[in-house]
Amino acid sequence: MPSIAIIGPGAIGGTLASLLLENSDNKVSICARTPFEQLQVTAAGQTTTRDVTVHTDSTATSPVDWILLATKTYQVPQAANWFPCLSGPHTRIAVVQNGVEHLANLTPYFPSERIVPVIIDCPAERRSHGQIVRHGDVRIDIPDTENAAAFAKLFTDPAVKANLTTDWTSAAWRKLCINAAGAISALVNQPANVAATPQAAAIMEALIRETIAVGRAEGATLDESIIPTIIANAAAAPAGSMNSLHADLVARRPMEWDARNGVIARLGQIHGIATPYNQMAAQLLSLLESK
Repeated sequence: MPSIAIIGPGAIGGTLASLLLENSDNKVSICARTPFEQLQVTAAGQTTTRDVTVHTDSTATSPVDWILLATKTYQVPQAANWFPCLSGPHTRIAVVQNGVEHLANLTPYFPSERIVPVIIDCPAERRSHGQIVRHGDVRIDIPDTENAAAFAKLFTDPAVKANLTTDWTSAAWRKLCINAAGAISALVNQPANVAATPQAAAIMEALIRETIAVGRAEGATLDESIIPTIIANAAAAPAGSMNSLHADLVARRPMEWDARNGVIARLGQIHGIATPYNQMAAQLLSLLESK
C-alpha cells in the first residue's frame, strides 16, 4: 500500500488527492495550513465526498513513499518544512508546479534521482478548503523514467491521462509558452478571451516568441506553429475564464510571475537573448502584486 502525502491541497493538489483516493491501494494524507475533515470534488455533475486525514503539524507526520508537492513555486521554502518528517531514505517526490525549474527548485532538498518533475493540465478550481470543482480530465506529462512510471501507476482513475515522454524539457517549455502568454490577462485584468483583440494577441505573440527562443537555447524543441494555436485557444475560452495568475491577482494573493515570465528573462540573459516583453511583464506583475 503506497503511502502518499500531498502538500498543498489547492485546485491541483485537491484534485490529485481525490483521484489518488480512487485507488484503494493508496494511503493518502494531506498536509495543509488549514484543517478540514472531508474532501468534496464535483466532476461531470457528480459530487464525491471522502473523509481525509489532514495534518497541520509536520511533527505529527512520518516518512511516506511519495510526497506530492502541489504548492506555488514561491512556496517551496515554506513547504520544505514538511520534508524532514515525511522523508525516508527511499521517499520520492513528484513536483507538480508551473515553470521549468522543478529540479532546480527541489535539488537543495532532495537527490535529483528521487525527483519526478510533473507538467499538468488540470481544469479545476477550489471553491473553499476541501471543496474542488473539476471541469475535465487531467493530463500529466512526466519523464520516461522508472520513478515517473511508478508515479503514474498510483492513478487508476481513467480521468488521469499520463504521458511518459523522452523529451520532458520540450513539454515543459510548450506549457511555459501558454503560461507566459497568459500574463496579458493579469496585466489588463481581463479574462482569457481578451486574446480575441488584436492588441492583446500581438503582445501574446511577442511573449511566446521570446519564450520559444529561450526554450530552444535550453534544449527544447519548439515549433512556431504553436503561437496561433495558443492565442486562438485563449480567445475561444468561455466568458469569464481566468488563468491561475489572473485569479491570484483578483484575489490579492501572491502571483507566480517569476515562474511564468521572470524565468524567461533570467534564462534569456544567461543565453544572451533579449526578452523585453517577458521582462516587462514580470516587472509590472511584481508591481501589481505589491499594491
